[in-house]
Amino acid sequence: MPPKPPSFIDVTKENLTSVQHIIEQALNCASFIALDTEFTGLGGKEANTRAPNIEERYVNLCKVVKTHALVAFGLTVFEEVTNDVQGVSESLEKQYNVHNFNFNLLSQVDHIISPQSLQFLSDSGFDFNKQIRKGIPYTPGCDKSNSNVNDPNSIMRSLFSYILTRNVPIVVHNGFLDLIYLYYSFYTDLPSKLNTFIADLSEMFSGGIIDTKYIADFVTREKSSFLAYLFRKYEREQVDNKFSGNKEYLFLIIQDDTKNTHNNNQVFQSNQLEISITNFSEEKFSNRPQNINYCEQYALHGFCKQRMRCGNSHDLDFILDSQAKEAETKRKKRKLNQNRIQVSKDVYQSTEYVSASEPPTLLPSTKPDQFEMYHSAYFDAYMTGFIFARQILKYSKTKVMNEYKNKLYLIGKNLPLLVEKSQFSKTSDGHNKKYDIIY
Repeated sequence: MPPKPPSFIDVTKENLTSVQHIIEQALNCASFIALDTEFTGLGGKEANTRAPNIEERYVNLCKVVKTHALVAFGLTVFEEVTNDVQGVSESLEKQYNVHNFNFNLLSQVDHIISPQSLQFLSDSGFDFNKQIRKGIPYTPGCDKSNSNVNDPNSIMRSLFSYILTRNVPIVVHNGFLDLIYLYYSFYTDLPSKLNTFIADLSEMFSGGIIDTKYIADFVTREKSSFLAYLFRKYEREQVDNKFSGNKEYLFLIIQDDTKNTHNNNQVFQSNQLEISITNFSEEKFSNRPQNINYCEQYALHGFCKQRMRCGNSHDLDFILDSQAKEAETKRKKRKLNQNRIQVSKDVYQSTEYVSASEPPTLLPSTKPDQFEMYHSAYFDAYMTGFIFARQILKYSKTKVMNEYKNKLYLIGKNLPLLVEKSQFSKTSDGHNKKYDIIY
């Protein structure tokens, strides 16, 4: 079975009106906000959405967004708990209250559903029947005049506008396409030119946009930077930091927002788990088939063309354990080559971390697609926020916001897309109308 995801509010057309105030209350407390989307297509090869020319790429992505639709929107609010609130002056524990929301969406305009996306959503456990029955109806593009404040489309646009007023960092992972989808779905028509779109984004997200994939690739230089890999690696790392006794670590308190109070929350604590932290050893692999290796394609990119036909493991814990073992072997060889007197008998400390929010599930290493459930919109938003929390823990919030803000990762490019308004660019008419209303 896949890892158990954190608790969340499942938002449908049936409860959207009743939970709107709960969402807004959570947003009022936000230190930063993580977003993710699921949609009906990325466009085929003919769409040329990875064109070398970024202006051309933007135009092609806009065509995809206008012909496809969002099916889910994940929103996670991270609320930092200060030391004063914790009652500890020099605590190593960095606490966040976390609010998770998953919006089920149903576009009211005709749109394309690509076979590949259909398969991906199905494999991820997406409930199409639920979407048809309970999906929140929305109409993309410009605002349609509607004086009914309980209209679902109006509420979704109002919530998106409310996010923009919070003036806190907005966090995405490889989020360029997510931002285009959100802009078109809940804001206004897309500008025809990239520099106009960038000018709009720079004004819309006054607290800045952080792309965690950019930081992982260009700053941390991670071996892999797909979302689930980073999340699992950092989860394990945080628990190791906690048990080291002298390192800062994350402690997440998942809020039960259905009770609409911080006094009734669902708390997952690593020290409540009956899981021991053990040193890395050969015995760790004793319960796994010795003839199974991890899939290098999956370990690098988070997907494998062979899928269920792949004979190697897609188990992230197994991959991380194996990579730690490989790193330890290389470390020992380097020491030997340098004629060190003695290779330390103390092997690499604990790679079997437990989750800071939920214990790891040791899964059969022969089943390739066990981590597909990571791909629900709210869980992806939660993972994105967790990764960002770890990044500011490592580099400091000041450094991250000064040096890595407003840099969007671009597939196939060695430089990020800067979200900065040029002195030669203007914002769009659609944005200007919305901006005057919101602010």
